[in-house]
Amino acid sequence: MTEVIAYLIEHFQDFDNCPPPEDLGRLLEDAGFDATEIGNTLMMMEVLFNTSEFYAEPFNSDSLRVFCREEAENLPQEVMGLMQYLVTEHAITYEQREIVIHALMHIPSDEITLDTAKVLVLLVLWMHKSELPVLIGDDLMSALTGQNVMH
Repeated sequence: MTEVIAYLIEHFQDFDNCPPPEDLGRLLEDAGFDATEIGNTLMMMEVLFNTSEFYAEPFNSDSLRVFCREEAENLPQEVMGLMQYLVTEHAITYEQREIVIHALMHIPSDEITLDTAKVLVLLVLWMHKSELPVLIGDDLMSALTGQNVMH
């Protein structure tokens, strides 16, 4: 899924320029991606898009995020820490954090990694046309490229 998301972010300036799912699936197939990867990515994009509409109202910034038992059991500590860090640094909004957590809960717990969370954060930011601080963006992009962009 990571490679497909990297391809989408690289080839489409923003989410609105992406073709509809049926055309996007064919385009990704033509680009050489595996049908399972394509299906997982399109499913995740649908989850993220539908969840984005649910969180249209802004959260109260004074609220405290408590992870429910299922989240605490499935999300690694470093993923929960990343979510808190990104909100604290204003790299993502409270709403975007909830969208990412919701998407992560659709992934088998043994496949949830820090890099998976970073890629989903990038996908949400791309879908929302959000900007983020350069150094934080560099760290998130390293999940796609395997190396830091800044030197």
